[in-house]
Amino acid sequence: CKKTGGNPLFVTQFLQSLWDEGLLVFSLEDNAWKWDADASDAKEIFDDVGVLMANKIRQLPIGCQYAIKLLACVGSKCNETILQLFMREEEGLHDELSGKERKSSDDSNDQFMMFDFAVDEGLLQKEGRNYNFAHDQIQHAAYSLIPE
Repeated sequence: CKKTGGNPLFVTQFLQSLWDEGLLVFSLEDNAWKWDADASDAKEIFDDVGVLMANKIRQLPIGCQYAIKLLACVGSKCNETILQLFMREEEGLHDELSGKERKSSDDSNDQFMMFDFAVDEGLLQKEGRNYNFAHDQIQHAAYSLIPE
């Protein structure tokens, strides 16, 4: 609680980072959670949840970062159909600028894999055909990463 101030998003992300770094593990032998207290105490945590979330987003694959930023521009929640329109528009612009012929196959499924990756990371939630940010601070962090 001293590191997170009891903020649920902070707590969740701090525990996830401990798990990711191998500082928090579940012992099947003891049937209990174990952690390295010294390393956990020494771990730097940012006072601003936005900075914490922006750093987490920066560690994701580039395609996933792009997908999260796209959703941040649209709003906190968006339907797959709308996202697909934006992705096709961006692909068409990219193809036009690079002089490529537009493929007839639908590459947007690859982009939706990036949205699903963000869901697996706990940054987004998927409800039916809608993607939304798991927390408004995650949306703000994603939006802050977009160059002006």
